[in-house]
Amino acid sequence: MRSIVTVLLVGVMVLGLVSAVYAKTPGDKLLRGVSNILSGWCEIPQTIDEEWANSKNFAVGVIAGSFKGIAFMIGRMLSGTWDVLTFPAAAPRGYEPLFKPDYVFDRYGPSGTVGTPTGDMPAPAGYAPEPSKTFEKVK
Repeated sequence: MRSIVTVLLVGVMVLGLVSAVYAKTPGDKLLRGVSNILSGWCEIPQTIDEEWANSKNFAVGVIAGSFKGIAFMIGRMLSGTWDVLTFPAAAPRGYEPLFKPDYVFDRYGPSGTVGTPTGDMPAPAGYAPEPSKTFEKVK
């Protein structure tokens, strides 16, 4: 029985981590909540890496990143708990998350922006991709 529960928990976590879709149903909201509860700790090393890259100083990156990462972890895990407890309700409107981005690994969108795939704000220095060159259409 214990192994079945473990397999189900790991399955829910993996599915939640690979999903880049925003919750549109109560099931999506529940999956996002469980994923954020289980992966909230990943905010700490991810934030340390960001702070270190931005400051170019190991000590500043580790100390500032640790405190900021712990705060982000708490926010993500509380948001996940909210999603799990209220998954049948469409609150906030449209099953939107309380903590953005939806998942810990969605921090950097495809366009080098932070947040949603279209981006809420620019990515930190060093994470934004080079602007692509546009080529003229060949006739």
